[in-house]
Amino acid sequence: MRHNRVIWPAAVLLVAAGILASAAAWAAERARPVRRVRPGAVTLKPGQAAPDVALSPLTFKTNEKGEEVGTIGQEKVKLSAYKGKAPIIIFSSSYT
Repeated sequence: MRHNRVIWPAAVLLVAAGILASAAAWAAERARPVRRVRPGAVTLKPGQAAPDVALSPLTFKTNEKGEEVGTIGQEKVKLSAYKGKAPIIIFSSSYT
C-alpha cells in the first residue's frame, strides 16, 4: 500500500508536466507572427538569382558649413554589374 502512495503523486505530476509542456508548445506556435508578403514584393528561394535592379548611389559631400550632406547620384548602378565579383551589401533605410 505504501508503494501506491508514492506512485500516484508521481504519475499525477508526470501527467501535469506533460500537459503544461504541450500547452507551452501550443502557445509558442500561436505566438509566431504570420509572415505576410507585400503585394508586388519579390520572394526568392535559396539558390535563386536575385532580380536585376538599378539604384541611385548615395554620396556624401561637405557643404560650405562643414557639414556632411548626403546626395543622391544621377547615374544608376545595376546589380548585374557586380555578378561574379566579391559580395556587396545593399543597405536601405528610412528616416520617417
